[in-house]
Amino acid sequence: MKTTLMRTVNSKQRYYTLELIANLFDEYLLIRTYGSCRNTKPTGVISNTYQTLNTAYEAMETILHEKQKRGYAYAQQ
Repeated sequence: MKTTLMRTVNSKQRYYTLELIANLFDEYLLIRTYGSCRNTKPTGVISNTYQTLNTAYEAMETILHEKQKRGYAYAQQ
């Protein structure tokens, strides 16, 4: 599952992507990538490991809610 959020700060477009994937050890990774749309490389990448899909999904929902409070909105595809 991959979700991208966007917002404009000082007339510059920023993105925040959350990706939830399963690894080979029956764990789930929540990978957060963020940065400016102008740069080819991301500003940062954060990876968190969760034991169950439920806890990973709850963490993803919490982060989405926090980012929406900061002005991010779902990117149109």
